[in-house]
Amino acid sequence: AEGKMNMLNATKEFRKNIDTIKKHFNLYYCDGCLMGPGTSRGGEKFIRRTRVTDYANKRLKDFDKKKWQEEVDKYWNLDYSRSFINDNQRIDMPSEERINEILKAIGKDGKNTDLGCNACGYNSCRDFAIAVAKGLAKVDMCLTYSLRNRHDYIKALKSTNEKLAQTQKALQDSEKVALKEKEAAKEASDTIGSMLQKLPSGVVIIDKKLKIIHSNNSFVEILGEEAKSIDEVIPGLIGADLKTLLPFNIYNIFTHVFSKSENILNRDILIDDKLLNLSVFTIRKNKIVGAVFRDMYSPEVRKEEVLKRVTDVIDKNLAMVQKIGFLLGEGASETEQMLNSIIELYKLSNKE
Repeated sequence: AEGKMNMLNATKEFRKNIDTIKKHFNLYYCDGCLMGPGTSRGGEKFIRRTRVTDYANKRLKDFDKKKWQEEVDKYWNLDYSRSFINDNQRIDMPSEERINEILKAIGKDGKNTDLGCNACGYNSCRDFAIAVAKGLAKVDMCLTYSLRNRHDYIKALKSTNEKLAQTQKALQDSEKVALKEKEAAKEASDTIGSMLQKLPSGVVIIDKKLKIIHSNNSFVEILGEEAKSIDEVIPGLIGADLKTLLPFNIYNIFTHVFSKSENILNRDILIDDKLLNLSVFTIRKNKIVGAVFRDMYSPEVRKEEVLKRVTDVIDKNLAMVQKIGFLLGEGASETEQMLNSIIELYKLSNKE
């Protein structure tokens, strides 16, 4: 039997009339060797059969009957008998619940499942569902299921592409904002850097390894000629080790600020016979520290500092003066007036 329907019908007849037929069937689902896979398309079955028959008859003309007989006599007594043992491999019929579950999966629930497109190779959708339940087929073999999945996949892919496009646009917008912020930050940094260079006081910023991150020209001037030579090669002394530029007692102040996170303000120090006022403060805790060096010999700084220190003395002692004022009477008040007059006179001299 050849072909789908002939093979299926032959199988049904064999099962129905097995006691009568008592023969093996040679079944070809693919229409046999003449029309099956591997043959050229568009051929006509009986033309091909005729050509095969003609070819066989042509070869029979050269047939050596004597040699053939010798081969037959040589092997005629071989035992070709076979015995068979009943080994039932039939799979149990799946439950209706399982069949309906598969029909629902392929989109055929509640419909006429006795019909089908036959694209899967089964007569009906129900037969296909039974085969799937038995493990003999897969749901992907259903054309409707595959097309629906393809549609869902395309829909999901479209949605993903839309989200990706939105994300890409948001990323581009974010990059534009980040670029503007970067440009603004650079401009602000350049402005601050220029401003620091204009300050008369020395300014230096260092990291926790006491390496210089930034410094201005006034700081380089304070350090002297050797630092100026380094500054010509490495502007701002960036990366220089503070320990090689300052004495131990001074860079140790920076170490203290790093370790204790306590600012040290208005500390008088000496560098190469220069009297300086040093303030060290935390910028980022345990990471970055800044410092300001003021030259006490500078006229502006000297006048300002004298005025400030006299004012500090008055502020610190004012409470004490007021407390003992009751005992000293007018003498304490006169002392306070004299100190205030010194400050006023100093201010006037600065203006002149």
